[in-house]
Amino acid sequence: MRKVELAPLTGIRFYAALLVYLYHVLIIPGMEALAGGRWIFNAGDVGVSFFFVLSGFILTYNYADVFRNGLSLANYRRFVWDRFTKIYPVHLAALLMVLPLAILSPNLPLDRRALPFHLLLLQCFWPSATPAFYAHLNVPSWSISCEWFFYLLAPMAMFFAMGNRRFWVPVLVVVAYACGGWFLWAEQTDSDRLYFVSWFAPSRFVEFLVGVFLGRLFLTAPRVKVTTAAGFAQATGIALIVAGAMYRPHAGWPFLGGLLYVPGSALLLLGLAYGRGFFVNHLSQLWLTRLGTASFSFYLIHAPMLRTAKGACIYLGWEVHSWAAFWAVAVGLFVVVQAAAFVVCYRYEIPLQKRLRSLLRTRTTSPVGFVPQYGG
Repeated sequence: MRKVELAPLTGIRFYAALLVYLYHVLIIPGMEALAGGRWIFNAGDVGVSFFFVLSGFILTYNYADVFRNGLSLANYRRFVWDRFTKIYPVHLAALLMVLPLAILSPNLPLDRRALPFHLLLLQCFWPSATPAFYAHLNVPSWSISCEWFFYLLAPMAMFFAMGNRRFWVPVLVVVAYACGGWFLWAEQTDSDRLYFVSWFAPSRFVEFLVGVFLGRLFLTAPRVKVTTAAGFAQATGIALIVAGAMYRPHAGWPFLGGLLYVPGSALLLLGLAYGRGFFVNHLSQLWLTRLGTASFSFYLIHAPMLRTAKGACIYLGWEVHSWAAFWAVAVGLFVVVQAAAFVVCYRYEIPLQKRLRSLLRTRTTSPVGFVPQYGG
């Protein structure tokens, strides 16, 4: 039996994706000059970090029972196929959208070596800052490459987190991260360090793992005790996230990835999962959960569409000079992108996802305890 959907955690996806949109909409000529210094337009990394923590939490919530007692090839294969069918169809569509733009772009010439890495979602597996494969084609897909890395390790992470060996997982991760940090400090340039803490998939696995342990806490902790503090956790989490976004320009390089936002994301996520308060009621509204469901499509197609709009502005010699024009462009483009995301999500992403997952199920019998997650 499929577990009950945590509606607030679907609705919050919309706001996380909106932060990324506000960061990228500044590529429209003239808009960065007006708004570039304000933290709300530089908080795209907040949304990505929150998505990483949320991903670990949701997968543990949905699949912990499958991997709690062990790992089987059948369950692992089914899990990886389900995750692949979740992310790859929209990724491929967005890649095809952006490919002509990348080939014709005079400002960012395409490094053709990046194409196979993007096609296979391996651009953030590359253990070097050069070539910068992540910075080509559909740039936001770098986070999907990280997610793909997380998915390959997620069954093991859930097995250790839910079993008696859970103590060793965070210990090993902290030791590995510390050793990696020493290596970066001793051997690498500032740009190399920035790559390894911001875009290199193994370094971002820490955020996903935090979500896995939050999922374990949610599934095993006495609900009454935690529920009483849910409202406080939400408020504190939001405050910490905002403080982190405002402080980021002054943070040291180890925190330029997502570690700065992990405490706030963790508290906000737990507070929402326990489902109390005005914010929870707001996020649980049907229209907002629909926006949240379409947020993955929105996230992957918004950059190609914004690049198209930028190209049209440059061709016409037009740019934004006032706040009135700024908000007209930002809101107008948002409506267009969101409408397109709805079409992609409900007419392409979800139907194709179900069809692809059914292909495997028609060939094999579902492993005992395995729960298909079309929306996960």
